[in-house]
Amino acid sequence: MFEGLIFFALGLIVGFINNIAGGASALSLPIMILLGLPPTVANGTNRFGMLIGVFSSVFSLRRYGYLRMDIAKMLLPPTIMGALLGTLLVVTIDDSTFQGLLAVVMVAVAIMSSLGTDPFGKPPEAPPAKPGIKAFLGFIAVGFYGTLFQVGVGFIQIFALRKYSGLDLKHVNAIKNFITIWLLLISSVGLFFAGKIIFSLAFCMALGGILGGYLGSKFQHKHDQIWIKRFIQIASISLALKLLYNLIYS
Repeated sequence: MFEGLIFFALGLIVGFINNIAGGASALSLPIMILLGLPPTVANGTNRFGMLIGVFSSVFSLRRYGYLRMDIAKMLLPPTIMGALLGTLLVVTIDDSTFQGLLAVVMVAVAIMSSLGTDPFGKPPEAPPAKPGIKAFLGFIAVGFYGTLFQVGVGFIQIFALRKYSGLDLKHVNAIKNFITIWLLLISSVGLFFAGKIIFSLAFCMALGGILGGYLGSKFQHKHDQIWIKRFIQIASISLALKLLYNLIYS
């Protein structure tokens, strides 16, 4: 019962933060491992637990008119291609290798999340009519990374979507969450067949994620973009602090 409440609270926090900024898996995965789950099982359970919460968030953001389905549909094919490749690897990787790679990824994500939106040139004033080869390959990479690690993929999606579309953060967050549904669905199916999901804990986390996603979308609708930027900064700082803690005490 107590463990279920912990995972409900974890799902609520993850759902809220992922809806606003992304990066919550960098907090939830280490906590789940600390609670005794093997790293690859924590990875699978975390994803399945997030899935329903992301559905709730996308439903709310679409109702508010933030979801640009025209852009989301254009970017979905390359993302799914990358997701299928990433899933083939994530279902076969062992715990020690995954944990080692995760430490490296957390460093990269900490650097990525601190970058501005213009390090490779300014975003366009309007979204392009269709993705070019660079965008196509870029979102294959996003899909691959998102299914393999999940940690920090929200930051990477925000960065890539802002650079590609030039849209404001409210619209970018809505597209990000829609694409995340597909990343979670594809990887969760693979991890389910690999026996890497504990459904009792994932269900508790999913219930919390529904509430967290709803509260996050309400918060995003009522507040200006500066609040979303501040949440992204807070999530980035939290990730960096957790990384520093791991480096000192591991």
